[in-house]
Amino acid sequence: MPMSSTQRDWALSLPAFVIVGLLAVIPALMLFVSAFTSPDIEGFTLANFDKLWNSKLATQAFWRTIRVALSVTVITIILGYPLAIGFLRANARLQPVLLTLLVFPLMVSVVVRAYGWIVVLSPSGILNQTLLAMGLVSEPVEILHTEYAVILGESQLLLPYMVLSLIASLQKADSNLEEASMSLGANPVTTFFRIVVPVSVPGLLTGTLLVFALALTAFATPLLLGGGRTPLLTTLIYTFAFTTFDWSAAAAVGLILIVLALVFVALQRWVGAKVLKSYE
Repeated sequence: MPMSSTQRDWALSLPAFVIVGLLAVIPALMLFVSAFTSPDIEGFTLANFDKLWNSKLATQAFWRTIRVALSVTVITIILGYPLAIGFLRANARLQPVLLTLLVFPLMVSVVVRAYGWIVVLSPSGILNQTLLAMGLVSEPVEILHTEYAVILGESQLLLPYMVLSLIASLQKADSNLEEASMSLGANPVTTFFRIVVPVSVPGLLTGTLLVFALALTAFATPLLLGGGRTPLLTTLIYTFAFTTFDWSAAAAVGLILIVLALVFVALQRWVGAKVLKSYE
């Protein structure tokens, strides 16, 4: 008996489902089970989460992770709009060059970029040498291995995602709207918030989701620029897994990261629906 089109579609999709199950679902289930078990306790337990709750290091890493992700998102939004608008207003011959400059950092290894920031931010780095030469400081400023260094590195790393998302929305807008707004007496600030921002809301929401999620789960940049003195949840997982060999605690931190990401996605979708509805 020949298969129907639906059965044939399911049969063709089966290998993909198997691969996704092996590479994503099964490890996620193992993580979940490990987070609620402990070598010293039989059955499921909340002991791992209780240990994290009572750990000053873990609570600091939790709030630091949220601060860094939110700060990076805000910085990329502030810098993303001028860059996106400047790109769209640039000469047609210049746009390919600007797009190459924008995308090129994404082609460089995250580790290489982090070491580049180390060269800039270290006590003997370019920034401190410049400040000392100008007489603005009397001794090197401690920036490396701080929360600010992580925010700087992550902002530079994730800025292209925000700019490209905004460009995708803004290039669909009618440029005559801005000219009409200015001709009716609106100043540039009013035109930006009344015309540009509403048009770019879909791209803004997409960019915000990408940047926040990637900043929340970044590992290499926080490890190299933050160091052991500024742990985030991702680097805390590394510490638990490969320094103290507490795999259950590492799994618990991983589960917390997953929950944070899901909460933000739900919040982003809810806020996005409200904002889009207000502009209809």
